[in-house]
Amino acid sequence: MFSIFRRKKREGPADYVFRRGYSPHGCFLFDDGTFGYIGDPEFDPEDILDEGEPYENLFLDGKEPIGNIYIDRWDTDGEFWQGGCFLYYEGETLRDYCYRNGEPYPVRRIPEEVIEMFESGDFSQIRKWRRKVPELRRIKK
Repeated sequence: MFSIFRRKKREGPADYVFRRGYSPHGCFLFDDGTFGYIGDPEFDPEDILDEGEPYENLFLDGKEPIGNIYIDRWDTDGEFWQGGCFLYYEGETLRDYCYRNGEPYPVRRIPEEVIEMFESGDFSQIRKWRRKVPELRRIKK
């Protein structure tokens, strides 16, 4: 049946818009099936610029850089990918950032303990976490 009412599209983590003073750090499931962590190291543009280089060289399409993040990920075989640390800009979305830097999009948050399990290599608690994160069923441990 056709309805004249439209449902509001649910926004996910990839739709987050960067603003000064906050970034979407934490643990996520990504659209390529990997599990990972978005980290937010301290940002000082002076560390990126060469001596004497103007601050304006860091701008992208007129947008000012306001921070940097990295995305570390694991696949279902336990293979680890360390993400590079790249700038993000005022007003861009996390989806824009991921596209520009060749990263998969975050789909939803997952418990931090899942990432700790990948980091340690200790999968003894995987059954417990499969209830909350069904995608872990693809892991044969």
